[in-house]
Amino acid sequence: MPDKTKDDAPEIKPSHRVRGEDNITAAHVPMALRVTAAWSWRVVVIGIVGIALFTAFLNLSQLMVPLIIALLIAAPLERFVSRLARLGFPRSAGSALTILAGLLIITALVALAGTSIMAGFDDLKDAAVSGFNTFIDWLSSGPLHVGSDKIDQGVSNLTGLLQDNAMGVASSAFGVTSAIGGLVAGSIIALLALFFFLRDGRVMWVWAVNHMPVEDRGRVDRAGLNAWHTLARYTQTSAFVALVDAVGIGLGAWIIGVPLALPIAILVFLFSFIPLFGATISGAVAVLVALFDGGWKTALVMVAVVLVVQQIEGSVLYPWLFGKAASIHPMVILLTVSAGTLILGLVGAVVAVPLLAFATAFVTGYRKEFNPEREDPPISSAIPIIADKSRSAFRTARERISHTTEIRVRKSRNSNDERSSDDNGEDSPKSSKDS
Repeated sequence: MPDKTKDDAPEIKPSHRVRGEDNITAAHVPMALRVTAAWSWRVVVIGIVGIALFTAFLNLSQLMVPLIIALLIAAPLERFVSRLARLGFPRSAGSALTILAGLLIITALVALAGTSIMAGFDDLKDAAVSGFNTFIDWLSSGPLHVGSDKIDQGVSNLTGLLQDNAMGVASSAFGVTSAIGGLVAGSIIALLALFFFLRDGRVMWVWAVNHMPVEDRGRVDRAGLNAWHTLARYTQTSAFVALVDAVGIGLGAWIIGVPLALPIAILVFLFSFIPLFGATISGAVAVLVALFDGGWKTALVMVAVVLVVQQIEGSVLYPWLFGKAASIHPMVILLTVSAGTLILGLVGAVVAVPLLAFATAFVTGYRKEFNPEREDPPISSAIPIIADKSRSAFRTARERISHTTEIRVRKSRNSNDERSSDDNGEDSPKSSKDS
């Protein structure tokens, strides 16, 4: 192969741009790089703002959580205040009466639950002690053949562990005291916020919308109303489903003779507001109480009751009542509940899914092509219409029955009159002949 000479070497072509020239513009940057850069800095800005808002929310959680809870409660109760306003009550008085009625109901439930617990606590304690002794006997005489010395050693180790951690228990008691103080303060904030949300909720929203750009006010108002109605529907449906769960499981516990049926029902009602996990936790508590009181057979019957009620809830009631307006995939619900639990604990598990439904409905309502009339309303929204139609149909049927009865009575009267006239007509010739 011949060697390359100097003339055969490749030449470096000079650039058509000279350093320092002003003709270098953005058009020389590749389009893919420009689009990537534009999206990148926007994503970075949005991430920084999101992190800042999330940090502020965590730092102000003792204030924000009561406001969120008050918002969730105000969504379904606002309709009662509006009805009272149509009847002539001022919104301030209607809001106060609604809150007072709710507090009275909660106080009555707590009083009933406390009375039932105090009445059945001794029996449950005796049943628990008996069940524990039965379990110890099964460990020693059952297939495991655990010796009594090992059992005594385990009990002594547990007692020593509790004694060694006595200071930790005391510090936990102080922590509980501070938590109770925070709970009281949060409850006061939630009640005050609930009052103002019920009385001036629409005024607050209109004030916020008026600070938006003029061209976006209509879309923002439409999106907010859609989100508000979705939140109200979600809360109403959750409360109704929780009530059905509580009545079903509590009634089943009462029928099979499980003690503390009323506290179990109240516990089921409260825990049913936690999606996916709440009903399972409360059902497990009911099964444990049945196990301590009546043994394995009673516990199995209680398991069957819990499973039947949960299947009715998940497969029939919830899809039928909630509709398609803000349906969320179970995987999204699982991740949302898990994230809420990690951030705010039990309260986060309760409020995470309603907030997600609110945000989803807001985004849906903000779309330009969104039309509320085209959205499929949930069947629960048609329940008042169905009730009105049922009442009118019943009234019409009753009127028809009464009208038919009158016709029959009139016909019977006319037939009787005709028969009497015929009888009189037949008697008159005879009398004339006799005469």
